[in-house]
Amino acid sequence: MIAMQYQIALPDHYDMNLIRQRVRHNGMKTDGFEDLLFKAYLIRENQGGSEGGNEYSPLYLWKDSPGMIHFIWDGYYDNIVSSFGRQRVKLGIPIFVDLGKEFLTSRFMLETEQVIPASPKMVRPHFSAVGNSCTGKVLLCDPEQWVQKEYSFFGKKPDSSIEGTFYEVLHLSV
Repeated sequence: MIAMQYQIALPDHYDMNLIRQRVRHNGMKTDGFEDLLFKAYLIRENQGGSEGGNEYSPLYLWKDSPGMIHFIWDGYYDNIVSSFGRQRVKLGIPIFVDLGKEFLTSRFMLETEQVIPASPKMVRPHFSAVGNSCTGKVLLCDPEQWVQKEYSFFGKKPDSSIEGTFYEVLHLSV
């Protein structure tokens, strides 16, 4: 398995309904895509606070690399390039994947990131506690940067006191 994500930063004044409409009309095009375990169409909106700007950040989890290669190099990624320019595609190695039976009901996702500390013995990363209300969890490792990323999916938005970045899930392709 391999994960990929590109994070498209959008201006604060950008009408995020344009992204919602884009996903509503095109999201199903990746349903059943070769080697795709899931694609989460994620957005984050600036609500006038200091938590950052608007963002469109699709997250993919591939069963195998041929499907990812097909997506990037055979015309599908061209839609992103023509609309937003070529984005930096971040890759991650899945350490743990748990997509519960309610995964497809996910409407929110929490992303957390932490540095994997150096130690004389490698210790497998693990999830921090985010409660039992998750509909799915994915733990990734980026060994180039030595960071772990946790993605926790929810049917309802969890308590905003939880540290991390919240995204709205517009569509899940499986």
